[in-house]
Amino acid sequence: GKDLHKIEVTIKTLILGDFGAAAAMISFGALLGKCNLQQLFFLVFWEMFFWGLNESLGAGSFKATDMGGSMFVHAFGAYYGLA
Repeated sequence: GKDLHKIEVTIKTLILGDFGAAAAMISFGALLGKCNLQQLFFLVFWEMFFWGLNESLGAGSFKATDMGGSMFVHAFGAYYGLA
């Protein structure tokens, strides 16, 4: 059989998850009343993928300093919701 991989839950991963959820809620603000539940689910599913990519490129590859994560969360959530 296949070995199961345990997902490590730490304070750092919980905070990153919280920032991802905040980006999704910011996108919801632009789209509420215009989309149905299935469209919002599809939006959030792909948003978490692209938000993680944006975060890893900005903070990891480009070494952008973002104290508190507000630049990545607010800018990405707003632009993703409007696009």
